[in-house]
Parts: sequence; C-alpha cells; structure tokens
Amino acid sequence: MDRNIERKERLELALRLVEKPPTIEEVLEEVSTRGVLRGPVDWVFPAWMLYVEYATQRIIETFQLTEEEKSQLLDFRDTMKRLLLEAWIQAKEKLTSIYKAVVEGTYRIEGKRLYVPDGTWMYINEKTAPKVHIYGISAETCFPDILKLPHKKLELLQLGWRASDEGTTANQPAMGTSQPWQLFAWIATRPGTLYIHIGGVNLTRKGVSMILNMRAKDWKQKWSKDEAIDHVMNYLKLGEWTPIFTMWLGDGESRLNDVLYGRYKLVIASKQPWRLGPMAGRGAALIARGRKTFEKLREVAGTYGTLLDLLGSHKWVSVKLVTDDVFRATYKSKKKRYIDVLRKMYNTANDIINISNKRKTRSKIGKTVTIAGVEMSFCLWGRGSLFARRYVSDSKRALNIASRLETVGIAPNVLRSGDKFVVYVNMSDLLKLAEKDETIRTAMIMYLADKVKNGTPRQREIANRLMKEYPLFNRFIVGTDPYAQLRA
Repeated sequence: MDRNIERKERLELALRLVEKPPTIEEVLEEVSTRGVLRGPVDWVFPAWMLYVEYATQRIIETFQLTEEEKSQLLDFRDTMKRLLLEAWIQAKEKLTSIYKAVVEGTYRIEGKRLYVPDGTWMYINEKTAPKVHIYGISAETCFPDILKLPHKKLELLQLGWRASDEGTTANQPAMGTSQPWQLFAWIATRPGTLYIHIGGVNLTRKGVSMILNMRAKDWKQKWSKDEAIDHVMNYLKLGEWTPIFTMWLGDGESRLNDVLYGRYKLVIASKQPWRLGPMAGRGAALIARGRKTFEKLREVAGTYGTLLDLLGSHKWVSVKLVTDDVFRATYKSKKKRYIDVLRKMYNTANDIINISNKRKTRSKIGKTVTIAGVEMSFCLWGRGSLFARRYVSDSKRALNIASRLETVGIAPNVLRSGDKFVVYVNMSDLLKLAEKDETIRTAMIMYLADKVKNGTPRQREIANRLMKEYPLFNRFIVGTDPYAQLRA
C-alpha cells in the first residue's frame, strides 16, 4: 500500500467520529482481552479517564487504606484525569493538523519526521507505527502503598518488572506503557512520589493508543537489565516464581485463544531469548508449559493477584482461565464470536455479494469443497476435528463470505490470522450439510480418505477415528482405495 494512503487511513481512524462515549463495560472488555485501549482519539482518552476512575474506586473498596492513603489515591486519580484531558486536546489538535496536510499534500518529510506547515510533526518509521508526540503534559503525584507487602516480596515483584519493561531515568526506575492496567500494576510495586508524563499517541491500524511514561522518584534503580534477568532465572532455578511472574506481566505473551484451546505455555519476549530458555519463535523463549505452571503463578501472586483481578488485566485473565474451571466455563459461555465483534465494528447487516473463487491453480481433488458458491479448503484440527476454511485479505470480505454461507443454515465464524482473516465452518455444520448434499459428503470422504492414506501419523489417526465415529461415512471402508469406492 502507498505510504501516503496508509497514513491517511490511519489518521482517519484516529479522527473518526465517536457517536457515544465509552462505557466502563466496553473499556474493561478491551483491557481484559488485549490490555491496550485503541480507537478514535475521542474514544481512547475518555476511556483512559473512565478506567482510572474505576480502578481507583475499586482499590479503595478492596484494600484496607488509611484516610491519608485514600486521600493520596484520590489526588492521584484527579491528577491523572487532568493530564489525560490536556493530552486529549493537544493530541486531537495535532492529528487534525497532520491529517489536513496529508490530504492537501502540503507536508514534507525530513529523515524520519513528517512536518506540516504549522510546525507540527509526526515520527514515521517503516518498522513501527507512526507516532505523534505530546509536550508539556506532566505532573508529580503520590501513589500510596496499597499492597503492604514485606520488603523481600516487594523486591521480588520489582525484580521481574526490571527484567522486562522497566527502564531507568536519572538512576530512578521508569516505565512506559500503553496499557492502563500496567499503570496501576507497576506503581503498586514502586509506591511513593511519581512523575507522570503523557508522551504521545501511536497511530495503529485500530486507531490511536496512548503512550504513558512514569518515574518512581522515591526509589533508586538497583539492577541493570542484564543483572535483573540473571537474578530472575536464578530465582526460578531455586523454585521462586515471583520474579518470573512480573517479568511475564511485562514482556510475556498472552494469547487467550491458545489458553482456551488448552495450549498452556509461559512465553516471554526478549532480545536475548536464549538466556531464558528454549526458543519459542523469533525473539521469545519458552519458560515452562502446562497447567501447573500457571497454578504456580497464581500461588505466588497472592495479594498482588487481587490487584490484577480488579484491574481486569488480560494476562491475569489467562492465569484464571487455566487455573479456575468455573471461571473458564463462565468465560467461554459469554465469549463473543469474532464475527459478531466485526459486525458490530462495521455496523453491517448480512449483506451478500458475489464471491469470486479465483485462486491459485493447484490440485483440488479431495482438498476443497464448495458451500453456497464459496470454495473452501478442508483442514484437520490437531485436537481431532475437521473444518473448512477460506482465507481472505480484509475483514469486510470475510463478513460477506460468512453471510453467503449463512444462507444455507450454518453458523460460520471469522478468525484473525496474521494480516489475513479466516472464514471457517466447523465439523458439526459440515456434517449437517453432508447429510443433505451428496457432493459435500463425497468431498469430505475423499479428504479424510486421502489423509488416512497420505497424511502425517496424527492426521491418519484423526481421519481414521472420524471415519469410524460418524455413520455418515460408513460407505467408506478404512484401509481400501476410497477413490475406487466412490467411482463404484
């Protein structure tokens, strides 16, 4: 995509009209699923203000605080809301000015900066999202000691943050984040005088996200980054999981879908992942896996876990999904399908358009099926099921394909896969269609038969089981030539 077009689109998302202010339910939904608040500038800043108000009140209700501590907390809340309001005004003015210049073509680029006629500029870099800096929005405030932990326990929590997101400014611990829950989670481990600066906004593909910088002025930095990482790993070898827990809160991966599908892995991103454990993709290390891993995290969290719970941290949600069966069942029953989220986002009905099936030329026999005019590819899911899927490049096209599939009485869903979207039909819907449509039934049999004969050991195991389990496939005799049977 042309860089100028992409910048224009991101700016349009940032300045998109907001029809109604955010609700706390919407804000907590974003925090508990993604951690970060993204969207139009007129939504993100009010959402931050709402979250700060909510979190402050919940802390007062949950923790035993003195009147002085309550007063400090309320002053912190008021200071944050004032800074957010000032930053909102400045950010919108700058974004509006930059957008006008981009549309009119009156900007100039010097190095990694895009300048507009009034002097406003935006940082641009091919590897990161564009960034608009905000100046002069800072203040000092005080955050009380709400955890009241023994010094040793508090130091272990601090160590993990230092090994991940925490930096150093003027020999004092410093932190930058776009996630509102991290604001409270970090300063709770560094209570006292706090310097806060709102540094700007990133222009993501979902709108803006705010950049918040903090510095704990009553603390001196005790460790270098390398020292902190070494200490964390040494503690882990001795069976102390507290530092690795906060290190994961900082740089750890949290994929709710992996957790919901039983893939329990503690993975932490690092510039030197080999120092932490086996590689788990580029720039990440696998620390441990399994339910017991997350049970240990929940155990060491203690009072800190109470704070993370009321903050609605998406990473704490992952811990609870693994360790609390009741919470997991309730969460799954309330979880919205991604297709419904997309439809709400675009405010779209079930519009149906013509779907082109022009795809790369390849051998399709036994690999694809056509449903409601949409060509889809079969795939065996590792947990033992069959589904049909179709990859597309944009969400609106995915919704249109899903709408076409719904005309035959099934309930497709949409998933995000990298920079693409996947429309898929699950096993139960495929069986429903196969009962009525000989062509679909034959396509399913041929695919499964091919996997029985030519698949990986796991694919052969799944395909054999499915063939034997469902009466619909009884005409196929496992172990013989399926194509000969279908021709007979």
